[in-house]
Amino acid sequence: MPADFYAPLPYQGIWMWLGVLLTVLVAGWYGWLLLPRRARTATVQTPGLPEVETLRSRCLAAIEDTAADADAGRVPEREAHQRLSFLVREFAGAATGLPVTSMTLDELRGEGLDTLAEGIAGIYPSEFSARHVQPVRHSADIARQVVHAWN
Repeated sequence: MPADFYAPLPYQGIWMWLGVLLTVLVAGWYGWLLLPRRARTATVQTPGLPEVETLRSRCLAAIEDTAADADAGRVPEREAHQRLSFLVREFAGAATGLPVTSMTLDELRGEGLDTLAEGIAGIYPSEFSARHVQPVRHSADIARQVVHAWN
């Protein structure tokens, strides 16, 4: 009696290549998911910082205007102290390209802006105190010193 045995049909070659491709894709996907990532740091693009002397003269003029407005009574003293602090921060931010207006004193020191941090710390008591700690002219002098000391 002859054997009724038939050999299995061979697979088509395309199925082997599809299996290899699928394996490579899955391995690549897992590799991409598990690959350690470096923390992306925000880089500040400074296309062209303005000339420091121009910034300095504008800031010094604004400091004088603020002190004169406070002396004339057009601006409350506390608001004048706040403006002076902001003017110095704005000047430093324009000169460096850093977001200085939103940085704490420790962050300023961390960026190497120690003179700026000390100047702002000198204005802080009058800026945040409920009573007047020092006259606006004193804070204006501190602001001028910071701006003049800037390199």
